[in-house]
Amino acid sequence: MKYFKSLFLLILLIFLSFPAYSLADATGRSGVTAQDIIDRVRIDLNDTSSSTFSDAALIYWIDEAVWEIVNRTQCLETGVSNIIVQADTRSYPIIDTSGVSYMTVIKVEYDIGLSGATLDQTQVYDLDRAPFKNLRYGREKEFGNPKIFAINNDTLYIWPIPRSDQSGNTLYLYRSLMPNGVTSSTSPIETPAYFDPAIWHYVRAQAMYRERRENRGAFYMALFEAMVGRNEKLILQRDAIIEK
Repeated sequence: MKYFKSLFLLILLIFLSFPAYSLADATGRSGVTAQDIIDRVRIDLNDTSSSTFSDAALIYWIDEAVWEIVNRTQCLETGVSNIIVQADTRSYPIIDTSGVSYMTVIKVEYDIGLSGATLDQTQVYDLDRAPFKNLRYGREKEFGNPKIFAINNDTLYIWPIPRSDQSGNTLYLYRSLMPNGVTSSTSPIETPAYFDPAIWHYVRAQAMYRERRENRGAFYMALFEAMVGRNEKLILQRDAIIEK
């Protein structure tokens, strides 16, 4: 009990000492490769000769860490994709031109298409997200500038339904990409650089668990959770609603 109390206090101290990051930082990449992570972890594990852990095992754990971070923080946000609004059209296919699959649509903005200052609304504003079940029946007969969006099967649904006055205006989509993954020692780490220490801790934790050193593994995993949790709150400013 005393051990876990000390562990909690240490994690809390580290958590509070982390620098704050904004969403703008989220699109940067680490700049290191899996081999850089492997070399660092092997020194910490006193396994520079690779006698205890294979490169394949370490690469597998690095890949797990990257996927966990991306899934929880949505830090791999894309740049904007444009969709042109059409009259009397409430659904638009989300075309992937990047060649990389995406996890979710994080945000949709609507440009009302007017130049200069406006009196009652801004030039560009966020659409609210709703579960798809709220928009799927097509019974919503209000027309005008879109206010709400939903996603289903790579299709964007908006409401109210645009008419000719809104035709030609623009919707801006922001998506969270899936990582390409870590498949070899030369694979680049796609998450931002400030997640590198979290990846080190994740791999250390898995190595300790493999050696049945559960307390030490729990220590490193707690560090991983603290680092990811801290940035999850700072980066994930736009919560994605899980469709049911």
